[in-house]
Amino acid sequence: MGKAVIYYILLMLLAIGSVTFFIVKNVKFDNPYDMDTINNIEVSKSLHTISYKGYQSEYAVIPDGNDVSSENFSEDTYAALLVDNTNKEALVSYNSLRRIYPASTTKLMTAIVVCDALYKGEISLDDQITLQHDTSITEEGALVSQLKSGCTITVRNLLYGLLMKSYNDFAVILAEYVGGSEAEFANRMNAKAYEIGATGSHFVNPHGLHDDNHYITAYDMYLILQEAEKYDIIREIDSYNSFTYSYTTADGQVLDDDITPTNQFLSGTYKLPSNITIDSWKTGTTKAAGNILALNVTIDNNSYSIFVADSVSQDDLYDKIGIMFNLTK
Repeated sequence: MGKAVIYYILLMLLAIGSVTFFIVKNVKFDNPYDMDTINNIEVSKSLHTISYKGYQSEYAVIPDGNDVSSENFSEDTYAALLVDNTNKEALVSYNSLRRIYPASTTKLMTAIVVCDALYKGEISLDDQITLQHDTSITEEGALVSQLKSGCTITVRNLLYGLLMKSYNDFAVILAEYVGGSEAEFANRMNAKAYEIGATGSHFVNPHGLHDDNHYITAYDMYLILQEAEKYDIIREIDSYNSFTYSYTTADGQVLDDDITPTNQFLSGTYKLPSNITIDSWKTGTTKAAGNILALNVTIDNNSYSIFVADSVSQDDLYDKIGIMFNLTK
């Protein structure tokens, strides 16, 4: 019993000593840092700032495709996007990464691929193209010109009719001339889309008439708009509110066609505020795609990109564009 008591007392003393040691240590180092000192620490102004290069420095990025200020667009709009190009900031984003049908906004990519062929010297604006066959466009309501087999027209005039009037047969004529066939030209369109980062898109034709496998995203059209700005001829065409082009018929008659833009701000149907200028644009309308307008604008010397695919009507589309104009202030 005596040994047990002694053993028990030694254990107690050891325990008391351990507790005392930790208490002393904790008291001694109770407040090892001065909070005032921590709060006064500043990051040196001489440290370098990260400068992003490549994709993120050139374009706006929408994290995870999240909606931004979409309350005016979520009920009757397929997709909408408003980007402040100065700050690379999305002011509005609704379904901007959702696959939608592009209708004739497709023709902006068609024009870019044609311009690439121009810049590479594969073709020239003054090339005369003689149609070897009638162009078959069967979709109801699709715009087509008066050109028939045997007619001759220049690449320049085809580009004007393509972008301003949105003639679907002009898209086919250009595609066959540049790519050899519509299918091969569509391959060029997809390669160009991939090159500029528009990887949510897929093109199967040069005009945008409906095909289930032909689609874009609003964000991809924003990237296509930025690419279009690099081509002088596209910006020139997009600045016109009227144009007269000529072509020669199979029997040698020279005929004129007076065209106005499908963009109703430029045609005068809808009033454009005086502080806004349109830099590049493309409209699109099909039953499946709805009513679409993609455009780059300058508002009070600041650049913005706008895309709206509206499911209701032309009037509703331009009303929504007006809302976006106001959101830039």
